Amino acid sequence: MDQADSRPSVVAPCKHCGTDTVWLQMAYGDWRLFEARMYPTEESAAGNRFAIRRITRQVIDLEDEHEARWPAKCLQLHRFHCPASHDDSLFHQRRPRQPHDIDLEDMWRRLAERKQSQRRAG
Repeated sequence: MDQADSRPSVVAPCKHCGTDTVWLQMAYGDWRLFEARMYPTEESAAGNRFAIRRITRQVIDLEDEHEARWPAKCLQLHRFHCPASHDDSLFHQRRPRQPHDIDLEDMWRRLAERKQSQRRAG
C-alpha cells in the first residue's frame, strides 16, 4: 500500500503568469497544481472545487462529496486560470513524464541475450 507523501508543499510562482501555486497530493495518489489561495466554494466553477481532508492531509474533489458537507472555501486547479500551465500541471515536476514512444525492442533483445547467457553458464 502506498503511503502519502508527507513532505511539506512549497508555494512557488507559476512560470507562465506569476501566480502563487502549490503542488498537492490527491487522495488517489496523483499530484495536481493548485492556486495557493482559497476561493468561495459557491462562486467556484463546477469541477474546480477541491478541499484538503483533515485526517490524511490529501486533496479530495468536492464533486465526489455530499454537497451539505462542502466547506465555505475551496482550492482550485491552476490550469483553469492559466491555460499556458496546462501541460506543466499534468505532471508533478519531481516525477518525470513517461514518454509515449517506449522502445520495447531493446528490452526484449537484452532479455533474450541474458536468457542465452544463463543457458550457456548452466
